[in-house]
Amino acid sequence: MSKKITISIPASSGVQDFHVSRKALIGSLSAVAVSAAIGAGYVYHNWQSERSAQQQYNLLIDKLSEVEKQKSELEQLYAEQINETHAVTQELEDKKTEISILGKRVFDVESVLGLANEESTTEENLEDRLDAAAVDSAVRATMFRMIPNDSPMQYQRISSSYGRRTNPITGKRHTHTGIDLTCKRGEEIYAPADGVIETVRPSSKGYGNYLTVRHSFGFMSSYAHLSRFKVRSGQFVSKGDLIATCGNSGNSTGPHLHYEVRFLGRPLNPQYTMDWSPENFNYLFEKEKKVKWAPLVQLIDNTVRLQVNLTNKPYIDNSVSTVKTEEPAESTTVQ
Repeated sequence: MSKKITISIPASSGVQDFHVSRKALIGSLSAVAVSAAIGAGYVYHNWQSERSAQQQYNLLIDKLSEVEKQKSELEQLYAEQINETHAVTQELEDKKTEISILGKRVFDVESVLGLANEESTTEENLEDRLDAAAVDSAVRATMFRMIPNDSPMQYQRISSSYGRRTNPITGKRHTHTGIDLTCKRGEEIYAPADGVIETVRPSSKGYGNYLTVRHSFGFMSSYAHLSRFKVRSGQFVSKGDLIATCGNSGNSTGPHLHYEVRFLGRPLNPQYTMDWSPENFNYLFEKEKKVKWAPLVQLIDNTVRLQVNLTNKPYIDNSVSTVKTEEPAESTTVQ
């Protein structure tokens, strides 16, 4: 068998014959096959790359759409925050104005009570402020009717005292302006002194159901996290009247009463008023130094004396004449 292969190719001058060895022809065909395979692989690789790129492009488009959506939501939220900030700023300005007005009113009341001079009383002795032994029984009884005293409820324990503490909800340090008394839900709460119901505010936030009582001589008591109200705003109450029940409303970790006592808007330690009793009459004056008791007791003493005098000798206002003018007698005609 011949080892050469003749290849005839037509040409203009006739047919040209080419003689190629079998080995060379097989090598050429192999080279062509390899080149074809490489070319096909290259095309497939390019196709796969384009497909992957398309998928990545689609993913990027989806992410871009999501980011644009989030951007739109953030812009809307930002606009809402701007409006809310403006409202809060306006409310803050209103509160500053209100505080300024209340400050002037407090000063006026202090002036009436003789408390306008803000001298330090932390080192003042009891004898310099009040001669408690000279306070008679009528004045004492009036004070225990008008000024908050004793506990407003039968509590289980004191879970948080007055003063600096870590807030159990926020975890931040702040001044606790009241005292927390743990209780059973529905435990009855009573007025610690005569007064008028000033605030009755239902709420599920902050202090929850909230109530305040305005007492005499600048004192006020407040009650938070209540379950139910037993009074209405504007109602007059006497010491010992039922005003609410203990609960767990608002930001609270369990059923308890947040109880505050204030004088001219300034918080007092409720523990002192709760421990104050007729048997321990001097206790409050010795412990609570934010109040100048001497002018207050003098004011109460004057009021009691006036009431006694009015009882013994009824007051008659002579500025208005109450005597009827005698009518002239009817004339008689003698016939």
